[in-house]
Amino acid sequence: MLVSLALAPAVMALAALIERRLGPSAAGWIAALPVAFAVSVVAVAVDTTPHAAAAMALSAARQVSAQVAFSVAFAWVLRRRGLPLGVGCGALVYVAVSLVVQHVPDALALLVAVGALVAGPRLMPAGQPRRAEFRHWMGTALTCVSAAVVVGVAVLGSRLAGPDVAGAIAAFPTMCATLTVVAATRDGAAAGVHTLGGLVRSLPCYFTFCLVVALVTPVMGLAAVGLGLFACLAAAAFTWRWVPLAPKVVAAGEG
Repeated sequence: MLVSLALAPAVMALAALIERRLGPSAAGWIAALPVAFAVSVVAVAVDTTPHAAAAMALSAARQVSAQVAFSVAFAWVLRRRGLPLGVGCGALVYVAVSLVVQHVPDALALLVAVGALVAGPRLMPAGQPRRAEFRHWMGTALTCVSAAVVVGVAVLGSRLAGPDVAGAIAAFPTMCATLTVVAATRDGAAAGVHTLGGLVRSLPCYFTFCLVVALVTPVMGLAAVGLGLFACLAAAAFTWRWVPLAPKVVAAGEG
């Protein structure tokens, strides 16, 4: 739990730095990487058994279609109706799709997840991201604290619930949702939309990690987490190419 609470602010601080340099899409991509979930897998494996951790990872992999649906719904409603309705619609869509996914066979759920990963970027609103303006450090600090609280609650829930329910709870994109709310509040709806676009393009990394951990943990134990992170990095090298970066701002008088 303590490791998760320490990692969450670190990842969010990195995402805030990336947002200022490369734009909100890149920040959303960073925030969606399965750093906190990897710690959750280790915590469950230590507290219970590696098999329970593998079951939680499989459940999280099944939820990727719900994550894509969350991002698409949140982005479109945020763009047209504003932040409060965007958050609410995104959360409701996630819960609805998650409940459906929980009642279908594993093979079908994973196949739907792959289809959602392919279709997701095409379903997001289009537009060119821009770099965030310099913000006071207090805003970044508040973002990190809120992320730590949300991730801590998710890890605690994973310990108290069964692995299937834990996977659905842990898969909710809490860190990226927090970053989206902050980006939209500070820089407008377009920034929030691009943050969610980065989330969608980062989900293949998340899916790869979960799938490797689910398949290998019963055999390798906690070493499967390292293998999963290696596979995640391999997927990241590919998906990063498709993240739309904010153009470099040229100061007046340059060029």
